[in-house]
Amino acid sequence: MKSLIIPVAGQSSRYPGMRPKWLLTMPDGSLMLEKSISLLDLKKFNKIIIIALKQHVKKFSNHKILTNILQKNISKKIKLILLDKPTTCQAETVMKGLQKTNLKGGIIIKDADNVFDQKISNAKLNRISVINTNKIDLIDAKNKSYISFDKLGKITNIVEKKVISDYFCCGAYEFKSSMEFINYAKSCLKISKNVYISDVIYSMILDNHSFSYTEANNYIDWGTLREFKNFKNSFYTIFCDFDGCLVKNSSKFEKKPWQLIPIKSNLQCIHNLQRITKIELIITTSRPNSEKIKIIKFLKKHEIKFKEIITDLMHSKRILVNDFAETNPYPSSISVNIPRNDIGLSSILSSILKN
Repeated sequence: MKSLIIPVAGQSSRYPGMRPKWLLTMPDGSLMLEKSISLLDLKKFNKIIIIALKQHVKKFSNHKILTNILQKNISKKIKLILLDKPTTCQAETVMKGLQKTNLKGGIIIKDADNVFDQKISNAKLNRISVINTNKIDLIDAKNKSYISFDKLGKITNIVEKKVISDYFCCGAYEFKSSMEFINYAKSCLKISKNVYISDVIYSMILDNHSFSYTEANNYIDWGTLREFKNFKNSFYTIFCDFDGCLVKNSSKFEKKPWQLIPIKSNLQCIHNLQRITKIELIITTSRPNSEKIKIIKFLKKHEIKFKEIITDLMHSKRILVNDFAETNPYPSSISVNIPRNDIGLSSILSSILKN
């Protein structure tokens, strides 16, 4: 079995007070680090090594607490290796981390600021994970490394920040020998202090080491703050009042109390949005808790997914208070007011989600 290496010591905050990228919180509450390896079959690895900077862990967390959380959420195989001083590049980070672990055998070096899935082979390989640009949406092409290869799939060239083919490296680099990586990284670092993993690979190719490639799937990139914000902006938590928004307003004083007359266009709007984007719906209502089962049955009938139903609220103004920051920019909350029983929810929400 091989080891998974995740170098994050070089990731620093670009804004005062903001955590390094790998410690940023994703919409589902997990760390970016957790999310970055969530699609890989971790059973294929005998060890999962995270190489981090001691000052980052000390400032934003705690070595023991963080290790316990990662082992609980991801795998008991996780080990956190802390470097005392910042490194100049990713290749140096991996090299110094490997030297502290005395690992032997094959390794896969995985970036912590993207996610994709691919099959993990038990064979000892020198291999690069790639994405075909023709199969995905727009990417920041200038920040990628690209490969070229011959008819047999053998990589003939790998270049950083220059488009030489339709295939770019998506952030996983496999080496059949950790010692070979260390030796070539050392040689490259004698020439330059800014060494990419691709530089190490190119140096090995020049010495007739053979590298192949494998196509990965379901690629999502969070490499820049802009890409991370765009990703987070595809998730929404909507607090939606029940009466007057999803059903025609009703009360306990009517001849037929707490009626469930659907506002079909608004229900269809929520249903459609949940099909095309990631919406967490929380229903708010002044109806008593005794009506909750009826509300649940009504929502299921109209194929509306919800996370929670909050009942027994006051019949009064409601104020949503939320914080904003660089990773969740202003405005981090939006208020929508529509006339009671109005059918115009679709145009309002569509306009908000476009922005």
